[in-house]
Amino acid sequence: MDQQRSLALMARLLQAAEGCAAQLLIVRGPAGCGKTTMVRRFMENHKHLAAWTSGGARWEQELAGSALQEILGSSDTAGPDPLPEALLAFLQAVGKRTGIVLVENLQWADAESLAALLFAWRRLRNERVLVILTLRQEEAVFLPPGARELIEAPGSTTIELDPPSGAVLREISVARLGVELSAAAADQLATYTAGNLHTALDLVRENPGETWNQPGHRFPVPRALAADTAARLDGLSPAARSLIEAASVLEHGARLDAVVRLAGTTDPLPLVEECVASGLVAVAGTGGNLSLVFPGPIAQVAVYHLIPLSRRLALHSAAAETSESEGTALAHRADATLLSDPALSHLLELYAQKQAKKGQWASAAVALHRAAGLATDSAHRDPLFLRAVDATVAAGDLPGALACSDELASLAASPARDLLSGYIAILQGLANTADLWLASAWRSAAHSGQTEIMATVAQRRVLDALCRIDGPGLVGWAEKTLELANPESTLAVEASVIQGLGLGMIGQAPRGEEMLAALLSKLPSGAQRQRAEMSLGWLHVAADQVELARHELSGASSTDYSEGSHRIALWARAWLARAEFAAGDWDQALETVRAAVLLQERSGIELVRPLLHHTAVLIHSMRGEQDEAQAHLAKAWARTGSYEVMQVPYRMARASAARARADHDEVILALEPLLAFDRSGGIDEPGFWPWQDLYLDALVRKDRLDEAEALLEPYEALARARNHRSTTARALVVRGQILGARGDIDGARAAFDEALAKLQGTALPVLRAQVEYAYGQALRRAGKRGDAVGPLTRALAGYTQLGATIYIQRCNRELQATGISVPRRDAADWSTLTSQEKAVASLVCAGASNKKAAEELFIGAKTVQYHLTRIYAKLGVTSRTELAARYRESDG
Repeated sequence: MDQQRSLALMARLLQAAEGCAAQLLIVRGPAGCGKTTMVRRFMENHKHLAAWTSGGARWEQELAGSALQEILGSSDTAGPDPLPEALLAFLQAVGKRTGIVLVENLQWADAESLAALLFAWRRLRNERVLVILTLRQEEAVFLPPGARELIEAPGSTTIELDPPSGAVLREISVARLGVELSAAAADQLATYTAGNLHTALDLVRENPGETWNQPGHRFPVPRALAADTAARLDGLSPAARSLIEAASVLEHGARLDAVVRLAGTTDPLPLVEECVASGLVAVAGTGGNLSLVFPGPIAQVAVYHLIPLSRRLALHSAAAETSESEGTALAHRADATLLSDPALSHLLELYAQKQAKKGQWASAAVALHRAAGLATDSAHRDPLFLRAVDATVAAGDLPGALACSDELASLAASPARDLLSGYIAILQGLANTADLWLASAWRSAAHSGQTEIMATVAQRRVLDALCRIDGPGLVGWAEKTLELANPESTLAVEASVIQGLGLGMIGQAPRGEEMLAALLSKLPSGAQRQRAEMSLGWLHVAADQVELARHELSGASSTDYSEGSHRIALWARAWLARAEFAAGDWDQALETVRAAVLLQERSGIELVRPLLHHTAVLIHSMRGEQDEAQAHLAKAWARTGSYEVMQVPYRMARASAARARADHDEVILALEPLLAFDRSGGIDEPGFWPWQDLYLDALVRKDRLDEAEALLEPYEALARARNHRSTTARALVVRGQILGARGDIDGARAAFDEALAKLQGTALPVLRAQVEYAYGQALRRAGKRGDAVGPLTRALAGYTQLGATIYIQRCNRELQATGISVPRRDAADWSTLTSQEKAVASLVCAGASNKKAAEELFIGAKTVQYHLTRIYAKLGVTSRTELAARYRESDG
């Protein structure tokens, strides 16, 4: 879990503690990942609350009670009581007023303190206290045997903190060192250090001239690590040192027999034991398949840098002779070369071509970079470098490509350079920059008669038009690509696939679906089929065929390069999440977003980021999880000058979050800029970007009825002309709201009834609940309180199934306003749960995710969600936090 989501979860737990339900949180993560920084930042954000901090110390593990000394030693409860009773009394005293207690470095806590923490937690009930424990992940195995009961205690919550991203490292580097890293450099450095902030900051501090953005470069290591590594190597026998040096030259995790062969060792066992005893390496695997592994890439590089150059070159040369892999052998030959070598450069180029044909773009990029480095002059080097960067982009490694941006900009102007720069700008979401580069590439290629590059520029323009939500432009550039490219070429197939999507954007969805279905009937597996499945799934989402869309988009989500690409997988997952949201499968939608965001952040492809986070904002805001909604909204942000495909979902997300807060002025402010967009290309096409009803609803609620009606007319007319059911239903809801506000209740009824009729037979439970709620609200406000009960009750049932807390509360308020008594359980009646529901509740209250609970009970994750929905309804709760609190109150 990243820091933003972690902080949001911590805020929810604190809120639950303030509601008289003690909370225990365990924050786990690798060394240097920012656990302490995050927790202390959280405490600083809540410095109005009382807080206490203590922690374990490596050298005090044998000292009883040492981990709690800092809080108990100064508390009024300190005295003759045994440690467990003293801690319990302290926490109970803290819990009389809301407080936070932090115990850091649990991995170094003494056994007595661990036992006291477990004792106290098992006896806390209604205290207003949040207890936070931090644990270094890699040392958790050294905890005393009974400590597992504490870190897996029922009712506790665990955060597995992700290593910090390049963006976080970049921010901290500026704050602490005043050094501004490029985004690409920060990503490279975060990967190199495995997210260890301490190591990364040491490197930046010690190497002010290092750019940290050379692809495949062996970077420096911190001086302290270099000195420690040198001391350990000096303590080895010459033969053992030779063995460990051989391991550092080979790829990470190389087989032990390859290391032994390279080192020329005849009796390896004592040498392996000596190397392991040094702490520099460990042995992994089982007999016959052992490997000598370093703790991480930086530890391996530390040894590598200490090998004298002549020996290093000799080791690489020997490794090339014994390697069974063509790519590995060529890499070692390149590393064994002191000067330029055109013949070896050509061999690497040929190898890269073979890898590219197989879709192995990452290895092709590495080979091309090596080939460029061995070329003798710029005439040979520059084209190889351009192809290397292009392959890096194709591998889904945009940060790696951006790391080459300075060198790319220094190349002589050419259509190929401008084309590649334009494509990178598209993936970054820089619309104006992309337009300039692509226009330059087109002019240069046309002037020099380079038809193949012109075809590629046209194909990139197809993507550019898609991102501008310019359906006519997309179709036009697709036709231009087909004119210029070989009909059987990859470019032609890509253009045809996206053309089908473009037809949907201009109101010709049946023709687009027919074109895509025909392509799918003859396309084999791979990136082209993936594109077609994504495009067809996108059309089916827009056409309200969400289950069919889920099937197609799931198939288009592969990131295996023999099967597809990152960019297409990201589009597919973004629309898959939206389909899952529309179908009411919200937990699965959030899981789709979570996995896709990890891929998006790793790949650096900004283009799809707002669309991914848009779905998460919708769900969290409707569930009342405002911290999570705001965290995703911050990540959905789209700057001025970015593509429409980024700005529209960001503004929709912003408006949806505001609507959940009933902030109708903010809804209008968020969406009003869309009125100035060119909406003829697809923004207003029914089903693609449902923003208009959000805007019109806000206008109605601000009593701007005439303005709303004027905008409603063309919106409703287009929806009816396209015979689009959900969009027509959305328009009819606004129509009913306007008529109801003007006192025409019969007209309003007719509009709402027609809206519900339009949704008959569709798998759109979220929209149905929204229509029922608006219907009941309009009736109630028109004085038809008895008639309002039916729609509001159906809306309440729908929102309860979804866990939409905010709207459950609104339905209850509306029902209460009708005079209907809304039953509420003050205490949870666990006897109403089935045995399976009790098992699910127990695991969820212990902090298990739906996936983990499903694995434990040997059922599907969707079944877990189904049980949770029933549990919420039976117990009168609306969230996991509230369920856990009720569970604690009743002793489970």
